[in-house]
Amino acid sequence: MADLPPFHLAFPCLDVDEAAAFYEGLGCTLGRRNDHAAIIGFFGHQIVAHRAPAIEPQHGIYPRHFGVMVDLATLDRVEAALRRLNPTQTTRALRFEGEPIEHHSLQSRDPSGNVLEFKTYTDPQAAFVDRGDARIGDLPS
Repeated sequence: MADLPPFHLAFPCLDVDEAAAFYEGLGCTLGRRNDHAAIIGFFGHQIVAHRAPAIEPQHGIYPRHFGVMVDLATLDRVEAALRRLNPTQTTRALRFEGEPIEHHSLQSRDPSGNVLEFKTYTDPQAAFVDRGDARIGDLPS
């Protein structure tokens, strides 16, 4: 999986400066930027915060969220940063404990309310291999 190309994701933000500061606080790098958008280096990928006049509030993590799968040490570092940046909106759980799809899930929100999720699977292949388990998230399959 290490040879996969970086992905690109564009997402809405209410304030470009606030979004840039938040993601920089996570350890992300800032690229080109103007009053309407900021390019952000996000764990080897490119995300772009585009200013929007309003964002429909989302209750819970579904249906829209984004993040990356990282090793446990990186997850711990990201959690520490998120707890500094947004302590009341940051949660971490061990999901499906003892099962083939066991993983740590770290969730938070950026200043515009975009939901972020970072994951560490006990078995890194578990996210990609069908083991006959159709559970995804908290929704009934």
